[in-house]
Amino acid sequence: MITPLKSTALHELLNEPVLFDANIFMVGIENRGSDKNCSFDNMKKLFIEPLFQSFTNILIHEEVYKELDEDARNYVDSYIGKNVSIVSENSLYGSDPLYTTIFNNISSHSLVRYSRGKSKDRGEVYSLAYAAYHGINYFCSREIMVDNVAHDLSDLQNVKIITFDIVLLQAYLYYANRNDTTNNKALKAVYKKYCHDVIRRHKLPGKLSDYVRESIPYI
Repeated sequence: MITPLKSTALHELLNEPVLFDANIFMVGIENRGSDKNCSFDNMKKLFIEPLFQSFTNILIHEEVYKELDEDARNYVDSYIGKNVSIVSENSLYGSDPLYTTIFNNISSHSLVRYSRGKSKDRGEVYSLAYAAYHGINYFCSREIMVDNVAHDLSDLQNVKIITFDIVLLQAYLYYANRNDTTNNKALKAVYKKYCHDVIRRHKLPGKLSDYVRESIPYI
């Protein structure tokens, strides 16, 4: 099983600075109009609230913040000044050679091909560049591209990707610690539906219950 929790246990990770990507807030967005289970309120209750209640130093790049819809942005706003900070590029591009090189290396990766000023992959590129330049070791994302790019580039060798399975693991534990099992069925369904790629790539168990059991040494 491939997981960054082997180097930093989950309870320690919760106190590390972590950059959050926009797609964490967009799980199920393609089905929100037809499936009430995919509503933002439902996803918020299921795993977003446990994340924001558990991580103590959440960073969100302003380019990611701009990508959020009204519901997600209002939710983030309620945590700003508590355990959430909005960070920015601060005009480093073009003026700081190291940052500029890092940004260009990420944006020119074959899986990215990002041109400054475009919207596609904007938040991921800016966030990854921020993490690499400022020495932020953890980046929370559900984007497959982010995980692969971080694995490929030496600029990102110290940036560990918190994949969506870890997000759901923390949500499961958050409710377990409160003796609340009402969300277990939904968490299992979301794990099966939205973690299928990371399950394959990181050799994770196919069922959430088995995944939680195998993760116990890293909690």
